[in-house]
Amino acid sequence: MKPKPVVLIQLQSLILWSSFSVLYFATRLINLKIVPIFTDEAIYTYWAQVALHDPANRFISLEDGKQPLFIWIAAIFQQFIPDPLIAGRLVSVFAGFGSLVGIYFLARLLFSEKVAKLAAFLYVILPFTLLYDRMALFDSLLTMLGIWAVYFSIKMAKDPRFETAMLASFAIGLTMITKSSGILFLYLLPFSLLVFNFKSRDYSFRLFKWVIFSVVTFLLSQVIYNSLRLSPLFYMIERKESEFIRSFNEIINNPFIQLPSNLHALISWFVQYNGWPLTIIAVLVITWGLIRRKGVIILLSVYALAPFLAESIFNKVLYPRFMLFYFPYIVILVSFGVINLIRWKNYLKYLWVIFAIIFVFPAINSYRLLTEPPKANIADADLGQYLNDWPAGYGVEEIVAILKHETKSQPVYVGTEGTFGLLPFAIQIYFYSNPNIQITGFWPVRDIPQQVLEAAKVKKTFFVFNENQNLPDDPGNPRLKLIGKYQKGRGNSFMRFYEVVP
Repeated sequence: MKPKPVVLIQLQSLILWSSFSVLYFATRLINLKIVPIFTDEAIYTYWAQVALHDPANRFISLEDGKQPLFIWIAAIFQQFIPDPLIAGRLVSVFAGFGSLVGIYFLARLLFSEKVAKLAAFLYVILPFTLLYDRMALFDSLLTMLGIWAVYFSIKMAKDPRFETAMLASFAIGLTMITKSSGILFLYLLPFSLLVFNFKSRDYSFRLFKWVIFSVVTFLLSQVIYNSLRLSPLFYMIERKESEFIRSFNEIINNPFIQLPSNLHALISWFVQYNGWPLTIIAVLVITWGLIRRKGVIILLSVYALAPFLAESIFNKVLYPRFMLFYFPYIVILVSFGVINLIRWKNYLKYLWVIFAIIFVFPAINSYRLLTEPPKANIADADLGQYLNDWPAGYGVEEIVAILKHETKSQPVYVGTEGTFGLLPFAIQIYFYSNPNIQITGFWPVRDIPQQVLEAAKVKKTFFVFNENQNLPDDPGNPRLKLIGKYQKGRGNSFMRFYEVVP
């Protein structure tokens, strides 16, 4: 066969990436606020706003033991984008595009162009990646940096070079100042030797170079991470981790106490998002690779299963989004399995049914996430957090619109049920420099606080209830006038907005 002309290759590449880019940004930007702001997004968006306006608080996220890279980037986006929530979510949108590009190049490096194209396509249409590429959370950024950390680690194993070691160190270091789980990419660096060519004549010299460059990668990534010690709050990271991760003594005393419940949760969430066919193909490909001792399959399996097992054993607290940073390696393995199944031409007519189930049902869920999120078939834990229960911010947009109108002509006082989280931060972020509004959080709230009643005597005053669901529509209290009642998705939780009457 004659090689393709360079111009034709460039044209095909342009068409491919134009198509991927249009499909990706269409799915990530359409109805970007259809899923309302939720508790963690409100916190992170507020931190970014404070970091942007107050240089002394650039490490504000460390007050809660969270690494600051996402907060810093979100602060930069807020400089140019008026809506602070949109600014934060766009960080994840662009990070997700970096993941799309990274998945393509990683799959092509390890397998083939066909596997790379399918992996990139799956990344775009699967609801798990679509949801988190549209939310102002740390996880999409961590996933993108992790993919490039793996890519450069493998490149360094295949061809040890100083510049590759530098790129690997930057990628790994940045994962570590994004989220604590980024340290796994450093721990798993030695497994990249699974694709090292031990049969080459000069393998001993190349192995020596790899060891030296791996030391460079380790040291530079540690320099990046330890830059956080510039803040006196650095110690809070370890304290926060103790809330989510079991201590060494806890593991020694009862190493597998969390394993059954965590395994059940992770597997059920994975299936709820991706369906049984995709799950089965992933398991079959991993099993086949282990039996046949395929280094590439084993390597990707390590990057997927090591954090999966670590979370199953060590985590006290789990959310579905904790799986996101190792999900791309499962996507690549599934794509490899599907491409190899297509070669069974005698069974192709049956395989198309399987492929339709694999692709169509997740795509339908993705469409629902873009149009009617509460009807999407996603993990129950996420339905509650983001859509149907008290952490979901249904009502915030309507309340903000009312308050913006009220503050145009008069001073306003707002009390909220909550001092940290969705309330008051989801409202505060829209009035950061507005002198006509004072927002004060209270917790717990059993009755309207006296401070709110006093404020109502001198200015227009409102109160927002979110977690207390025992209030009737008309509480029978002449001091409260119901302005709006906002249902959380399809659940039985409501946000209520009252005017406080003097």
